Amino acid sequence: MTSYFRPATAFVAAASLWLTACNSCCRPAPKSAFCAPSAPLAAPLVATWTVTSPAAMPAVVATPVATPVGGPDDWDALLRKYVKGDYVDYAGWKNDKADLARLDAFLAWQGKADPKAMSREDAIAYWINAYNSTNVSMVLSHYPLHSPMDVDGYFDKIKHRVAGKDLTVSEIEYDNLIAGYQDMRAHFAVVCSDRGCLPIKAGAWKGATLDADLEAAAKRFTHDPRHFKVDLAKKEVWISKIFEWYGAKFMKDPNRPAAKPELFVLPYVDEDAKKLLESGDYTLKIIEWNWTLNEKSRS
Repeated sequence: MTSYFRPATAFVAAASLWLTACNSCCRPAPKSAFCAPSAPLAAPLVATWTVTSPAAMPAVVATPVATPVGGPDDWDALLRKYVKGDYVDYAGWKNDKADLARLDAFLAWQGKADPKAMSREDAIAYWINAYNSTNVSMVLSHYPLHSPMDVDGYFDKIKHRVAGKDLTVSEIEYDNLIAGYQDMRAHFAVVCSDRGCLPIKAGAWKGATLDADLEAAAKRFTHDPRHFKVDLAKKEVWISKIFEWYGAKFMKDPNRPAAKPELFVLPYVDEDAKKLLESGDYTLKIIEWNWTLNEKSRS
């Protein structure tokens, strides 16, 4: 098998072989020479070795440091890792540099993606993910904090690169998601990193399961007393403040029109609540918004 020596190693090996030959046939040599033979050698001693030429050697290629290439799977994996029940583990996420880089890679992909080239379902899922991910990114950038309201310009000044445009989170939601697709169930999917919203979904929104997931979110909303409840004895209907803020839009969903904002939830409530809403004999009460960050209280 062909062997390869670096030049220095080759020289030492050759010298060793040469001196061995001298010791067997020579008197002690003066310091100026290796040896002086006392008799001719029957055959010259030749030390040989084979050096493979550099051109024949396999190229040594350094493995480059991997640059994260973002995509929807990254966002999905991060949510599955850091969403714990109703809350987000921002502290754990903030302390994981690899996962922060993974989020940045996803956001970079999101900034260049073109929802206009997507199906309606994929585009709605894209805008929901865009809203939720930019909110999470802002929280992580300013963490620790008590509320998104602690960050100046959180909703209407800080811009994010989404779909090739620089948008605030309000512009992502109202100018693109709601205005563009007019599916008011999306209000149950977007999460502005506080407890006034429904808990964030533990996974990315996907076009393939969009309708079923939006229906599930609407049902979750109406079965969570933090967002909707009825008091049959007092004939009171309590509903989230988003129905006060965006009541007109809930009435104008082209596929789910409602005579009153609160009647939008009729398909999703239980039978007792449905009867009370259909009777019209109730007092509407508003559940005030909870701006507290959607994480477990830090000790």
